[in-house]
Amino acid sequence: MNTESHEYKQIKYKIMSKKSLLYFFLFLSINSFGQTYYPFPDSVGVWKQTSSFYEGSDIHYALFMNGDTIINSITYNKLYYSDTPNNIDTVNSNYYGAIRENNKKIYFFPDSIYNIYYPEYFFCFTSYIYPYPSFTEEVLLYDFNVNVGDTVHYPHLDSTYIIITWIDSVLVQGEYRKQYNYSYSYKPMSSCQPIGPQNYVEGIGDINMGLFSIFIWYFENSESLNCFEDDEVFYSNVSNCMTVGNEDIKTKESYQIYPNPTSEVLFIELDNPITNLIYILDITGKEVYSTKTIQKTTSIDVSSFKIGLYIVKIVSNQGNITSKLISIN
Repeated sequence: MNTESHEYKQIKYKIMSKKSLLYFFLFLSINSFGQTYYPFPDSVGVWKQTSSFYEGSDIHYALFMNGDTIINSITYNKLYYSDTPNNIDTVNSNYYGAIRENNKKIYFFPDSIYNIYYPEYFFCFTSYIYPYPSFTEEVLLYDFNVNVGDTVHYPHLDSTYIIITWIDSVLVQGEYRKQYNYSYSYKPMSSCQPIGPQNYVEGIGDINMGLFSIFIWYFENSESLNCFEDDEVFYSNVSNCMTVGNEDIKTKESYQIYPNPTSEVLFIELDNPITNLIYILDITGKEVYSTKTIQKTTSIDVSSFKIGLYIVKIVSNQGNITSKLISIN
């Protein structure tokens, strides 16, 4: 005999309906998240990092993209190393290697004289014994195709491999990106075992230990990512990282800045051509150009600008601020 009252059945029905609705939206959000992929930067990207050594000294540096190169008939983005992370340009920096993305995999082709320039930053697959090795092929940095339980092999790192333990998400400037958490297996007694969270994030890499977290020789030292920025987002682990910065409001106003990178003329196209102030700042925040415009499209001659990274800041008459990182080469 069914002893449930009519009122009880109504309450039970409402609870079940709410649970079903919750599960439905959860399903939609999971599937929507799973369909969103954030690629690696393909023209502009800056990783500001710190190496901390056992005696208490720190080395602050930046890795940044600027320009393209072709190696073995494959196009890569050039990656540079700068020991002045708040004043970076290719003139005062050293070529570090080349980076590219293919099928959601990130590859790096180290410079042939990498270890001569940076003896304190040995990669785990290099040797302390002279002559330094000559790099003749690219190495895998990150694989974003993987699922939970998959194994990613790094043959250049003494048969090191990682196992994807779980996949979650991390909030990067208002949007969730996939974060791949892993456990690793290194050669016994290796000094290449990073200390800290083992994970990497779409479009950035390791948000804790920097771009080359798995590859760095960690003997009595550690690596940390201070901040990352490309032409779309800014991510920071520190309160003061000199770049576009959190003080600039990243709005969703429609605009286009092209070409990026450029060497002659920069075009700024606004969907809403109200009165706007346009500033161009160097990477230290120093203003190098400014203008007021009410035009839909503004052209700026940048042929006399020094090669490097710059910040385009657009301030509307309503006080909205939009910033974007550009490269001049």
